[in-house]
Formats: sequence, C-alpha cells, structure tokens
Amino acid sequence: MKWLFSIFFCISFCMLFAAEPVFYDATPYLEGMAFDNTLPFSRLPLEAENQVRKPVWDLSRNSAGIAAHFITDATEIHVRWELLNDFHMVHMPGTGIRGVDLYVRSDKVWYFVATGKPYNILNTTKLIHNLNGDSREYLLYCPLYDGLKQLSIGINENAVINGVEWDRAPVVFYGTSITQGGCVSRPGMAYPAIIGRKLNVETINLGFSGNGHMDPEIMDYIATIDASCYVFDCFPNMNLDMIRDRVEEVIRSMLEKRPDTPLLLVPNIMPEDAWHNLMVYQEITAKNNELEAIYSRLKRKYKNLHYLPAKKIRHVPVEGTVDGIHLTDLGQNRMADVLGKKVKRLIK
Repeated sequence: MKWLFSIFFCISFCMLFAAEPVFYDATPYLEGMAFDNTLPFSRLPLEAENQVRKPVWDLSRNSAGIAAHFITDATEIHVRWELLNDFHMVHMPGTGIRGVDLYVRSDKVWYFVATGKPYNILNTTKLIHNLNGDSREYLLYCPLYDGLKQLSIGINENAVINGVEWDRAPVVFYGTSITQGGCVSRPGMAYPAIIGRKLNVETINLGFSGNGHMDPEIMDYIATIDASCYVFDCFPNMNLDMIRDRVEEVIRSMLEKRPDTPLLLVPNIMPEDAWHNLMVYQEITAKNNELEAIYSRLKRKYKNLHYLPAKKIRHVPVEGTVDGIHLTDLGQNRMADVLGKKVKRLIK
C-alpha cells in the first residue's frame, strides 16, 4: 500500500506544481489578412468602413480565413481567444462560428489536431500535450462567423515559436456565405482553408455572407492584392439582372488591372430542392448560362480568364448541405476537391 500512496502523492504533486504555459500574442504569426491598416483580425482596411455597404463592413469584422501560421518545438499547445460578438446561428455549430482549430504538417501533409470549443466570450484550452518536442509547422484557424479581440498561443516554458511565410502569393477567394464557411463544424473546414492546405498556399477568404455582390468598391480593393489566382464565387448572392448589369464590366476592369493573374469564375451550385422545384432550377440555370456567356465574350480577349463548368460542381450539394444550399463539412470537402484541382493547374 505504501508504494501506491507514493505514486499517488507524486502524481498529485506534479499536477499541483505543473508549469503554466507561456502565452504569446498570435498577431505576429497571422496570415489571411490581405490589407494593411486593418482593425485586429479584420478582413478589410479601416478606410473601407466609409466606402463599402454596411453589411459588408460588418461581415469584414468576422475573422474567416485568418490563421496563425507558426513553427514550434512545444510539447504542449494551448490557445486563448476572446470573441468580438459571441454570435450564434441555429444551423451552424458554435465551433465553426466562434471556435478555433489546430492543424499540424507532417510528411508534407496537414492533419487535424484539435478544436477549441467556445464556451464563453473569453476561452482558454489545452489543444494537445505529450508531443515529443520536435519542431513542427502548425495552422491555428480563427472563427468564421465571429470576430476576435485577441488570440494567444500557449506553449511550455522552454519551447520556441516562430512565424512561417509561404513561398508564393496567396489565392484570393471572393464570394458568399458558402465561401465564408457556412455551415461547417469548425474553421479549418471552409473550402478556401482546405484548398490552402492541399496546395500549401496562403488563402484570403473574402466571403461575405449574403453580400457577395461584386460591388465595384470591393473589386477595387481585391485588385490591389498581389495574388497567384483570384477565385470569384459570388453568383449565389446575385440575381440575373445583377449578373447582366454588373459582372462583365467589373471582370473586364479586374483583368485590365491584373492581366497576368489567373481569374476563375465559379457558377452557382444547384440547390438540392432545385431538382424538384422547376422555378428554382430555371432561375439557377439562367444565371449560370448568363455567366458562361459573359465568360465566352471576355475570353476572346483575356486569356487569363477561366470558368468552371457548372457540371463540375453538380454533385457538391447532394447530401452535403445543412439546409439545401449551405455546405456541411462533406459539401465543403467536395467543393475543395473540384476547385483545388482547377486552382492547382492555374497557379503552376
């Protein structure tokens, strides 16, 4: 019995006096923010507040696509994050809206590690421990539909942490709630993030839920980003008249400003009910046909313009949505698979 008591005492003593992690501000390690002069964890520059529509500005405070990218030899990793709004939705998990998640790169492949669950406005949690102390590369993704006041990474006292930079310009995604990440279980499952890990490239997520309207002001900001590819997935938020009135002009302007950068147009995915609702089917088909016609006209002059045929993403929403249109993890993985292959060819 004495040896049992000794073991229990030693374990209790070690737990009582276990070293606290050292927390580092994650700001120096952030990526996914395309502009200077921004508020913390925001996706548009400060001056945009008076230039873009209010819903777009408010959504730009969501930290979708922003991630801490770092290397550490830590044996344990903690995270502390403070939410901006404590936002909730009925059709999306809180871990996707307000949580964080960690990935590690091993043998050139990214693997999921752990999720930080948002129980409160200010959250602290241990993501992993008992690591062997080898230096590894990590991505810590920020909330998709909420913003942050602060984010800190905690590691054991003797460990070292450093930032990482990619070796090429980012891929910029401009789009809708689907692009922003609705309605995945955790931030790393948004399709721009999945594509970033597949291709080992930084991604900029400019998905604005319900507001991917190809506003000229937003297009002007996007044109200032030095990108390896632009992906425009706005059309679920645009009606037929908006596509006719706006798309050809703003795409032409974008291509004139960035003639050497590939630009990919992504048509509407077909909502699941459209296979049974003739009116919805005809509406989506008309929008996609109009977009393809615009592409065909512009392609004659602009060789860096590309189009993803609608049939390529026909299977994406089938049993892959939460409500017929917003993608679950399954749907986002399918979208990332199709788009990732296309983007890979464009950025070589």
